[in-house]
Amino acid sequence: MTEQSVRFVDWLAQRLAGQGVRHAFGVPGGGTTLDLLVALKSAGVETVITAREDAATIMAGVSGVLSEGPGLAFCTKGPGLASAANGLASASLDRMPALLMAETFIPGELDYVSHQAFDQPGFTAPLLPGGASGVLDPVPEAVDAWLGRGPRPIREPAVMFATGEDFRRFVEPSPAVAPKLPPVADEDLEAARHLLAGSRHPIVVVGLEAARSDVATPLRAFVEALGAPALCTYMAAGALPTDHPNYAGIFTGGAIEQACVQEADLIVLVGLDPVELIRKPWTYAAPVLDLVEVARSPHYLVPQHRVLGSLEATLAALIDGTTAGGWSVSTIAGHRRRFFDGMTVQAESGLSSGDVVKRADRAFADRAARPRLSVDAGAHMFSACAFWASTKPRDLLISNGLASMGFAVPAALAAALHDPARGAVAMTGDGGLLMCLGELKTAVETRARLCVIVFNDGRLSLIDIKREERQMAELGMTWQRPDFATMARGFGMMAWRVEDASGLTEALDQAAATDGPTLIDVVVDPGGYLAQMKALRG
Repeated sequence: MTEQSVRFVDWLAQRLAGQGVRHAFGVPGGGTTLDLLVALKSAGVETVITAREDAATIMAGVSGVLSEGPGLAFCTKGPGLASAANGLASASLDRMPALLMAETFIPGELDYVSHQAFDQPGFTAPLLPGGASGVLDPVPEAVDAWLGRGPRPIREPAVMFATGEDFRRFVEPSPAVAPKLPPVADEDLEAARHLLAGSRHPIVVVGLEAARSDVATPLRAFVEALGAPALCTYMAAGALPTDHPNYAGIFTGGAIEQACVQEADLIVLVGLDPVELIRKPWTYAAPVLDLVEVARSPHYLVPQHRVLGSLEATLAALIDGTTAGGWSVSTIAGHRRRFFDGMTVQAESGLSSGDVVKRADRAFADRAARPRLSVDAGAHMFSACAFWASTKPRDLLISNGLASMGFAVPAALAAALHDPARGAVAMTGDGGLLMCLGELKTAVETRARLCVIVFNDGRLSLIDIKREERQMAELGMTWQRPDFATMARGFGMMAWRVEDASGLTEALDQAAATDGPTLIDVVVDPGGYLAQMKALRG
């Protein structure tokens, strides 16, 4: 030990703060989590006590995605860790950098204790991309190895189980080392240029790896140089602005983009992660040029050529010498119009999901700093992802790797705390909100600038329309519509329950003008969901 030695818990708090961590999310136990929170407070990291551990892990992951660094969550052992499991799975499949600090048993304790005891490392390892390698030893080298794993920003979660003795152990501070991707190979760039030069009708498909501020400018220049239509996955929304003349809609691996993609003689994937696509085989015959930072397996396709390396550097290198192909502005506009027309459905009575999203988009567009949108899994997500205007990467947040319900409210909370001036809007179904209702308490306690919009149809809609499509009998997936506005007021939020367009517009205008948390409980007509799903997915 030297004069510079510090306790591991203090080193950890300082290292994470230095990597951009500003909030730690979770439900503490009475052991090492309390020591961690004291150290974090000394390092300037604010504690956010959540209602559930899965929501806390999602918040940590989203916080890390937005800061392009690690996020931090904490929980107790046993039931706390078990509750965090869905958040860990989301962080893994949605490529979010959450570090979950969990309490554990001290050496020898499990010789006589069975209360709350199970194999905690064995429980979490299958939920992590690296398996057991994602369970970090409580030492600086393991933390720094995780922070430096793969390209920046880090895109995978980890778990650490630390005892009090681990936290009290003295370690030597060392400077953080920022990892760098190796340079893109010249021969790979030449092969890519050859494919691009031979294409008259290339199309660009943008995925989550490209949803970063440093990639947005070269991506836009690349698309414009090609003169090609560009389709964005849900998680890449805003990487190319939705009002850009080359934007042609959303890519899911489904039906709605087929007319556009089938005209292509080259499909250029930019940062596409196969976890983003629906469970349908790849059917396109055109060759594929894959520009990516991490090669994932399994994959839907074998590309004609893959360029592995920094997207920013790859795109910048390919722009020079790239010339526009044979696409006309009017043809691209026609594909964009076909996408929006295909996603538009009319309500049989009352408000459709599209009505709600379009009115919310207009209401919040007038705010000085436009909020981010988070979207829950469910049938409402079709309209939310189609009709919310996204102009920057991560303007829209969604779980489309795990596709978990209960994501939107925690994600919006993290976004609102990350950028209080912008705040956030969460669009969720009634089923999704019921899974994380307790986080309304968290919104009130943190005074988050957050508007929760509930698509209240008294139905587990996305599953129920699949039942309808299969012509099955009723299976109990409907219920009396809850009064979420009254519940929200019970937490101390401003809230409205609306059933028509005028009431919705008034509530949205008031919510957009409010600094604190609000909730709008919208009674919607689910009648158009099946047609919308068929148009999107086939």
